[in-house]
Amino acid sequence: MAKVVVIAPYVPHPARHGGAIRSRVLLDALRLDHEVHLAAAVANAEDLANLEALAAEIGITVHPLPAREAPRPSVVSKLGRWLLGGSELIARRWQQGADKEVHRVFEQVGYDIGVIDSTFAVPIATHNCHLLFLHNLEYSMYAREDGEPRSWSDRMTRRMEARGLRAAEKSAIQLQALTVTVSEHDRDLALGLVPEARVEVVPNSVDLDKLPLLPAPAAVAAPRLLFVGALDYPPNLEAATELVERHVPVLRRAFPELTVRLVGKDPYGHGARFAGVEGIEVVGPVDDVVEYYRDTHAVYLPIRSGGGTRIKILEAWALGVPVLSTAVGCEGLPAADGKHLRRFETPEQGCDALRAVLEGCASKLRDNGRKLVEDQFSHSAAIARLRQLINELVAAQAG
Repeated sequence: MAKVVVIAPYVPHPARHGGAIRSRVLLDALRLDHEVHLAAAVANAEDLANLEALAAEIGITVHPLPAREAPRPSVVSKLGRWLLGGSELIARRWQQGADKEVHRVFEQVGYDIGVIDSTFAVPIATHNCHLLFLHNLEYSMYAREDGEPRSWSDRMTRRMEARGLRAAEKSAIQLQALTVTVSEHDRDLALGLVPEARVEVVPNSVDLDKLPLLPAPAAVAAPRLLFVGALDYPPNLEAATELVERHVPVLRRAFPELTVRLVGKDPYGHGARFAGVEGIEVVGPVDDVVEYYRDTHAVYLPIRSGGGTRIKILEAWALGVPVLSTAVGCEGLPAADGKHLRRFETPEQGCDALRAVLEGCASKLRDNGRKLVEDQFSHSAAIARLRQLINELVAAQAG
């Protein structure tokens, strides 16, 4: 049994968003064979309570790290990081002294293996770690030419952040014995930065025991669409904005009674701008997202940026809810258009995709989506693969 220290940029409890779900799978894999210490960002009393609850629930030792609550960037902090070739985005979460606290944890534990859980933990990884557990290649999100009209300042921000993130991710991959990505697409991106690195794929996954196949909603009911995503994550906010401003007017001309629910955490209150828009229900964070999938005719995802693979799509597939998505939204997933989901890029194409679902293709999408998740994206499969990789890493370090 090895002593493992995991550095995380948030408390992955409760596991209500994609990043927290992936972090919990990592912890579940580690704790089966090793003594686990989780050093996680704590910004307030709620974070601390959640961290302590996680420790009690899964039997690990936890160490709070000083973090900022709902951090907002300043022009000065951005310019300072950028002038040094760094990323302000991944640094803003941490309070001064977080790196020293991580150092203290490593020294206290006397660890065998160090794990960096996502790019956002890289800035305070002061000790020699061994595993970089990526959720996305963050640099690719900002380097992508997504075709969205952007202001000069936004374009400059994205360019400078892409440069800083690329440098941080390249350095982190070079320093680790093993890097784990969510897809072959992200593996190729990582190897593009460091061709000699060892990079393995462990896909995002879902807990099928908690995601039962739901009955299909009544065909005669007014169409109801669902968008699930944290609005403090820029690609989700951009997608929700496009959905409300560009797609809903077209969809409601074809389906006048259609409604769209926006579900997900929103610490900055971005969803307030959509409140009162006809056809839009701003729900916010929920304890049980399954209930919001239950009477949904389709998940609708006009995603134009971001990276990794979307757990929201895996959830919908597992529950038997048809998925309508852009190509970027389903990137990295082995999803065939017309078999596992329906693709669209414009509001008119989205309208056609929804019409196809309502007129009969929903059953095929339900069956094929559920089977794909069962075959390739279950928690049990992800945990088994992670245990194998981690135990090989532990043996190599011990030898």
